Formats: sequence, structure tokens, C-alpha cells
Amino acid sequence: MSIQALADSLGISISTVSRALNGYTDVSAATRQRVFDAAKQMNYSPHPVAHRLATGKTGAVAIVNSVRQGNLADSSAIVLHTGVAEVLREHKYFAMSLGIPNDDNELPELHRLLDGRLVDGVVLTRTRTNDPRVSLLQERKIPFVTHGRTLDNAPHAWVDTDNEGAFEQATQALISLGHQRIGLINGMAHMTFAHLRELGFRKALAQAHLDEGACPVHYTELTAESGAHVASQMLALPQRPTALLCATDAVALGAMQAIRQAGLQVGRDVSVMGYGNTEAGQYASPPLASIDHALLDNGKHVAQLLLRLMAGENANQLSVLEMAHPIIRASVGPSVH
Repeated sequence: MSIQALADSLGISISTVSRALNGYTDVSAATRQRVFDAAKQMNYSPHPVAHRLATGKTGAVAIVNSVRQGNLADSSAIVLHTGVAEVLREHKYFAMSLGIPNDDNELPELHRLLDGRLVDGVVLTRTRTNDPRVSLLQERKIPFVTHGRTLDNAPHAWVDTDNEGAFEQATQALISLGHQRIGLINGMAHMTFAHLRELGFRKALAQAHLDEGACPVHYTELTAESGAHVASQMLALPQRPTALLCATDAVALGAMQAIRQAGLQVGRDVSVMGYGNTEAGQYASPPLASIDHALLDNGKHVAQLLLRLMAGENANQLSVLEMAHPIIRASVGPSVH
């Protein structure tokens, strides 16, 4: 079915049909509806290239993920993508996941994406306290939303979990079980989530008047291997922690392995809590205590904000902060030291 045949069947010009299908308001609402109904009945769909030329829209959004060298696939990215795609699909947008190296090529690669005009909007993940990608997108004036906040960039639209509150609650839960030597195995210090989680951790320690010197903080990549390595270092301290609070479930699972290799029992000698409430953690032995967060909902909120921005709304000051809460399982128990 061609646009010429559709126009002939309605007795109107091709340009009127094209403008009606592309939502131009100089075509009356009645005519637009008549064109839509006829197009549906005749199973007509515009050619994608012609549609792009007519509207300037690609119908696609890029979810930009920083790819860390040697890092395994992050299942949380898949959950976030699912939430974004679910909302965008209702508005005829594709959500495309794009991996960009987290090195000197990062900004040039992002420039190349924007220069190609391949997408109508961008979702940034794994935000940093000062994120040059945010500055670039603001300079290029393309609609974007970040999953996670920045601390030093100009205001922009974002969706985030209350990392500070979540880790304050988790630390308080461990303190309530008698733990006074709690180690934090955190993400890298330049990541915003890691900065906020450490704030929550230290806030809870201060409220309980605990000695911060007995509660070490280490920064590492979010892998089980890194978790095992850092946990081994902490367990070798003269006064080892009786509990470990970890940046992700993967890090926590690595820490649990280090505890077992040290001849200690998880949940009795050393308690462990992760973040993410993953399936792997739930089926670990013992089941891993974790912090649950609404990552799928985060993705939906990201898409909703981005749609508003792409529609021309001034939503740069908008934000969504999701709550999170600890879930206690057998990997956490009372302090016996």
C-alpha cells in the first residue's frame, strides 16, 4: 500500500495525508482521524525513512551503558532496560542498549552517536559525582534522563534510588543486632551511588556513637571476585568486622566465599548483607540478606520523564526518588563478639 493509493482513496493530496499521519495541527482533527482510520483499514504504514524525513524523529532511544573492562554482564541493567522499554513501546519508541567503553573513547563515542542523529533521546546509567557525559548532552541540547544522580553538574532530569537512606537503614539493622565492627565494601568512590551509600553508612555509625576506625570502608569494582578479595583483607585485620555491608549482591556473594575460606560461618561469625535482592542471592547458602529496590519501576519512571522531554516539555528540574529497604535473611545474625 502506497501513500498515493491512500490519498486517492480519500480524495485528498499526498501532502495532506502525510501531514495528518505525522500529527501536524494545520490539518483539522476530523481530517486527521479520517486519514488514521483509512490507513488502519488499508493496512498502510509510512516508510520509516520517509517518516524520519517528515518528522525529524527516529523513533529510538539509546540507553547508554559504561562498559568496564573485564566486567561481566550486569543483570540490573537488563531489569532497568525492561522497565524503560515497556513504557516506550506504548509510544512506538524502541529502546536500544548501547555499550560505550569507560575510557578515553567514551566522550568521542557519545559524540559520534549524537552526530549520527540515530536517536531522539538518551538514558545515561552509572552516573558519577561529576559526569562529563551529562555536560556533553546539555551542550548538545538533546533530551536525556539519568538513572542515578550527579552532584556537581547543572540541574537535569533524573531517577534514582534513595541510596543514602537505604544504607543508613541497613547499617542500623546490623547495629540493632549488636554489631559494632561493620565493614562497608563499596563501589568506586567517584560513582554517585557509592558516595551516597557511604554517607548513609557513616550517618548510622554516628547516630549509634560507634568508632568509625573499627568500621573500615573499601572501594572496589562490583564483582564477586572483588568482593572476595576485599573481604579477605578485612578478615585479616586484628579486629575483624563482625558484619560486612556490600554494594551489590555479587560483591556479597564473593565476600561469603572469602568468609568460608577463612574457616568462618556466614551469619554466625560474620554477617553479610548485599544490595539488589537478586535471585542468585535468594538461592545462596545461606540465603543472602539484601536491600530491595524497585529497579523495574525506576526504568518506567525514566521513560516517562524522557517522553515528556522529547515532547518539548521543560522537565529538566524533575526527579523521582524511589525508596529501598533491607530484607533480613540467614546470612545476617546477632553479633557473638
